[in-house]
Amino acid sequence: MPANRHGSKNTKDTIMHGTITQKVGRIVCDFALHPNYVPRYVTTSILPGQSPLDMETPWFSYAAIDFLDTYLRPEMTVCEYGSGGSTLFFARRVKSVFSIEDNSEWFNRVQTCLKQKNITNATVTYSPYDFKNPVDFDKSAYLHAMPDEKFDVIVVDGAEEWTPVRPTCFQHAEKHIKPGGIIVVDDSWRYVSLRESSLAKDVRVFESVGPCRPGVTSTDIYFY
Repeated sequence: MPANRHGSKNTKDTIMHGTITQKVGRIVCDFALHPNYVPRYVTTSILPGQSPLDMETPWFSYAAIDFLDTYLRPEMTVCEYGSGGSTLFFARRVKSVFSIEDNSEWFNRVQTCLKQKNITNATVTYSPYDFKNPVDFDKSAYLHAMPDEKFDVIVVDGAEEWTPVRPTCFQHAEKHIKPGGIIVVDDSWRYVSLRESSLAKDVRVFESVGPCRPGVTSTDIYFY
């Protein structure tokens, strides 16, 4: 599968579904197209080792990570639903990062990591929410923890349980994206309907294996 392509308005993404044989087959096909992913995948997804937070890398597809590595600029500002390796990844490349985190243990771990690495341009705010009982999520402090400003990059990769809430985060993010900015939606195979309903000028689907993942996944990037 190509590392990136224009999202089809009518294509149902099923890359994370199927038998083990089908999933392994997709990994093999991806390696055939992108042999440079093999050592990265072995190191981060097969051999025991560091987490994305330790590696300062987003938990996205490699194709999306590689694109962002060339796209980001020092003057940019980033806001993300969900914190972790992506927080450090962005902080190393842009002016400022604002992350919204619902898990207290993970919040403390990310905060500790930022302090240990002396990263001062990333702010992580703790905003708890019961995702197992997502009542009135559209009114939640978590959803509205995003500062009242515009951002160059917004990431939708926060927690959710059985009820998808990332589409609501995405709709809220569209109100805060700068003209010319991008919104990143991870695990996008779950939210293909956003490709039809978004206000974006273009959508690109970055499909490949990724760090600490058992198979091929997709990360969508929306261009405004």
